[in-house]
Amino acid sequence: MKHKAIIICAVALFSFLGAKAQDPFKGLTNNEPVATFKVPDIVDFVTTYLSTAEDELHGAVAEAWTNYLKNEKPDKGVSFTVDKKNGYIRYEMDYDQAYPEDKTGEKSCVEYCYWNCNDGLHKLFAENVYLTQNDKPIFTEFSGMYIYVYDNATQKLYMIDQDRIGIGEDLHGETTFALPRKGKDIEVLMDNDGKKVPKKLVWNGKGFDLK
Repeated sequence: MKHKAIIICAVALFSFLGAKAQDPFKGLTNNEPVATFKVPDIVDFVTTYLSTAEDELHGAVAEAWTNYLKNEKPDKGVSFTVDKKNGYIRYEMDYDQAYPEDKTGEKSCVEYCYWNCNDGLHKLFAENVYLTQNDKPIFTEFSGMYIYVYDNATQKLYMIDQDRIGIGEDLHGETTFALPRKGKDIEVLMDNDGKKVPKKLVWNGKGFDLK
């Protein structure tokens, strides 16, 4: 019986350590935060995040977002979908409307949303950038999905290794994503030898499982 008790304790200890090792947010606050802001909703996130924008695309989105917040008339081709209730914002730029003389068929889209983690301590915020030409995806230096972690206690936003939340290397490259306006799962289109394979990143409370 004594040996059996030792084995049970060892298994319990191993399970505990394994659970700790799987915590994707361990050591997060040791990193340099991207931004600091209080009690974020999706508008707070986008406003703060875009205030740190430095590249051409984000600079254009930031300018359009500032105009939106001021209730100013948007530039031609620019539109926003803002759904505070569901924590979702979408920016779209239709270049044919903005520059009708060119007729390139190009559109750029940037989506934002967030998830409340099951631990009650963190939120995941996502930005998804994709571009299309005649409704087909094209890939540039801006394309891709980026996910950050907000620590409720420190009120800081941090970068995180995507692998730690279930977004592995197989999702890099020519993959398109669609963030959820409703629900919690991310729609995925993966490239497999020229064929588009639909998948889902299913929310598990602290990250995602590819299915």
